[in-house]
Amino acid sequence: MEKQSQITDLEQLKEMWNDLNNRLERLERIERQTLEEGKKVSSHKVRTAKEDLAARYRKFMSISLTAGLLFPIYLFLASGGSYPEGMAKYVSTALFFIYFMTAAAMDFYLYKEVNRIDLASMTVMEVISRARTLKHRHHIFMAILIPFAAITLGVFASQLIDDPFILAGMATGAVAGIAIGLRQYLRMMRDYREMMEEYDS
Repeated sequence: MEKQSQITDLEQLKEMWNDLNNRLERLERIERQTLEEGKKVSSHKVRTAKEDLAARYRKFMSISLTAGLLFPIYLFLASGGSYPEGMAKYVSTALFFIYFMTAAAMDFYLYKEVNRIDLASMTVMEVISRARTLKHRHHIFMAILIPFAAITLGVFASQLIDDPFILAGMATGAVAGIAIGLRQYLRMMRDYREMMEEYDS
């Protein structure tokens, strides 16, 4: 009888031990998951991508501001020999000004938002979520600016249709601009990808 009682006590002790082990394992899993989700970004690659992205937006903002001030002024003051007088001249001037100022404002917004990503205090998931949001907004801004640019250039070129040399120069400039813009776009997307993929795997 006493032996049977001892066996029962050992079984109960074994069950308690197993139950304790299971509880500890669950706690360890929860702790690991919490640390994984809440860990801070320390990757140099991510920091570099963020800095490069902010620098690109700042550069494009400066270019847009400069072009948005100088080119409309030049066009407005241009004589009839440089650009035909008429309503189209003033419409083109206004369109160029609005386009470049809009582009500068969008670049400024993205620049500020990228800089607001605090890699020292934000969790990995917060950084990834913020990067995805800004990448999406970048594409929205592109969807606005590209048709706007086409309309602006169309109005501007409509008064130069009889001058094949100027039109050829504009076409060459447009091709070069598209190539440069595409190269910068791919670099920006690479920066966004590096910010997300470093920990999103």
